[in-house]
Amino acid sequence: MFKIITDTGADLTQDQVVEYGLEVLPLGVIIDNEEFLDGETIQPKDVYDAMRAGKAPKTFQIEAARLEHCFRQHLESEIPFLYLAFSGELSGTYQTAVMVGNLLKEEYPNSTFHILDTRAASVGQGLFVKTVAEYGQDHSYEETVAYATSLVGKIRHLFTVESLEYLMRGGRVSKASAFIGDLLTILPLLTVEDGKLVPIEKVRGHKKVMRRIAEWMTESKPLVDGGHVFIGHGDDPVKADQFEALLRQHMNPASVTKTIVGSAIGAHTGPGLLVVGYFEA
Repeated sequence: MFKIITDTGADLTQDQVVEYGLEVLPLGVIIDNEEFLDGETIQPKDVYDAMRAGKAPKTFQIEAARLEHCFRQHLESEIPFLYLAFSGELSGTYQTAVMVGNLLKEEYPNSTFHILDTRAASVGQGLFVKTVAEYGQDHSYEETVAYATSLVGKIRHLFTVESLEYLMRGGRVSKASAFIGDLLTILPLLTVEDGKLVPIEKVRGHKKVMRRIAEWMTESKPLVDGGHVFIGHGDDPVKADQFEALLRQHMNPASVTKTIVGSAIGAHTGPGLLVVGYFEA
């Protein structure tokens, strides 16, 4: 028996957490100098509502003490664990987890655990975790760790936002660029490369950007057909439904999971975000 641990950066549904027996650690969000824990003391919709009201949330990584408490529980119970972490390029949580793990290894030299940077975020990380959890149901701990390691870099993420205003608030784009972009409805299409958010093109119009995401996905059509697709939204389930309908016009995924994006990404991208995760290679 072993345990798979992840964090709220994965944007998993509660049903998936229960189904696979996952342990999920909360990332943090700060609103008006008050700290909250994603999914525990604040829900994603609360964060989006605060942003609509003009607030500018900030996020913070999982604290070392929380990671230590979680890891120590499993070490004392002699339960091997695998922590699948939010991209180390987007949060310091992975580096902190490694530091905590190294300290605990000295205290528990015969322990068995592994901390892996998924280099993924949001629903891409969620798909990564779900895939590893499914594999782990029928395989040993060592096989599951090796399999998880082999998946790093194979998840494709595609993001777009409703407005550049929220990226401007977080310093991701200039105020002038955000104004011009919103005026002309020019939206960025972004991906994740080596764990970092990277813009790949600009698209004019909300409907067109969804079509462009579907077009990008046709490059991996053999993998999407019969595969699993995760769709995340920034408190806009209608947009997620619209994209799923568009996707199914061109591809035949085995399953589609739709979920609200939590504070780890949503606090920087705002309401109306659309993000898709699927296997590319």
